[in-house]
This record gives sequence, structure tokens and C-alpha cells, in this order.
Amino acid sequence: MGRVSKPATVTIKNAGNKKTGLGVSITMESVTPSLFVIKSQCRKTLAPGKSCKASVMFKPLDTAPHTGSLMIFDNALGSPQIVKLSGTGKTPKKKK
Repeated sequence: MGRVSKPATVTIKNAGNKKTGLGVSITMESVTPSLFVIKSQCRKTLAPGKSCKASVMFKPLDTAPHTGSLMIFDNALGSPQIVKLSGTGKTPKKKK
């Protein structure tokens, strides 16, 4: 139903030291892939001191409010990192 939203972008950074830090392995998932679509430029391993961006778009199926999560699984402390998502579909405007 309706159009896909503009992308919302998340920046993912490996805050490790460039000389002594380790690469971080990254896998991303949407808890509700039918509603929230992920597009990412991130490689599977993020080097220390480097960052990458992931975009999430909302693809409404109806006009109800929906929630979801972008889950970033990695080998860093506290994995997975979770970005909460929400969106509400709009009724399409009628063409005149």
C-alpha cells in the first residue's frame, strides 16, 4: 500500500584504535523485513577507525502504526546493537 518512505540513515563506526584495534564483523537484519527495508554500504568487516552507513526505508502495508528494529550483530561488546524503528502508512490521495 502506498509509497516507500525516504531513507533514514544510520552511521555505524568501529571506534577501535587504528593501530591496535580489531576489525568488527557486521551483519544487519530487520525484525520486520516486509515493512522495513535495509540498504547498506557496509562491508562484512569494518576496520578500526572506519565507519559506514546503512539506510532503512518503511514500506507500509496499511495505515496502522508499525514498529520494528534494525539489529546490528557484530563481535563488539554489547552485540547486537538495536535501532528502534517506527512508521505509519498514509491513505493514498485520490487522483482527480
